[in-house]
Amino acid sequence: MNPILYFLKDLRKTGAIAPSSKFLANDITELLRDQLQQQQKPIKILELGPGTGTLTKAIISAIRPTDTLDLVEINPHFTRMLRRNFPQPNVQVHYTDFLEFTPDYCYDYIFSSIPYESIPEEISKKLWEKKLSCCCVNGKITYYKYFNFNHFRCKYEKNLVRDYCIDERIVFRNLPPAKLFTLLINRSNENVLSNNVSRIPA
Repeated sequence: MNPILYFLKDLRKTGAIAPSSKFLANDITELLRDQLQQQQKPIKILELGPGTGTLTKAIISAIRPTDTLDLVEINPHFTRMLRRNFPQPNVQVHYTDFLEFTPDYCYDYIFSSIPYESIPEEISKKLWEKKLSCCCVNGKITYYKYFNFNHFRCKYEKNLVRDYCIDERIVFRNLPPAKLFTLLINRSNENVLSNNVSRIPA
């Protein structure tokens, strides 16, 4: 089995990756709700590491029947829970390692509850590269860090936030408080990847 799969699977046993409060989940999805009010065409959404589904519930309350939500979860217990709790026809739960996930389309919005500060830098970089490969041009990536990890362990992530972040906020009504980032990937994936690599010291 992929060693990254082992690492993340063990980490996910704690259940600490899912958003801790409905306030955090609501703040994470605020820009999504605004976007859905402004456009009529269906959008495709990806959530990574949904855990017990706190953020998933907020996403589903915002989207329309014509929109698509894919959930990628590596923990078998959480996967069964998600399939049981979210049987909507426009929601698909994928039990897989995200690095082995091969969707047939790109996503307009990607949400992530992966704890990057607990992951080795080389794995974090691979996860970010995979997210970029799944993101449409002008797609958005939203994720959070708990406030006690208000730094960037991964240089690749730090460069992406510097170049593409369009919204940054702190949610105090969460334990611990969390810092949210939304990135607008307004260049082709190839350009983003090559540009980011060129900024990282050897």
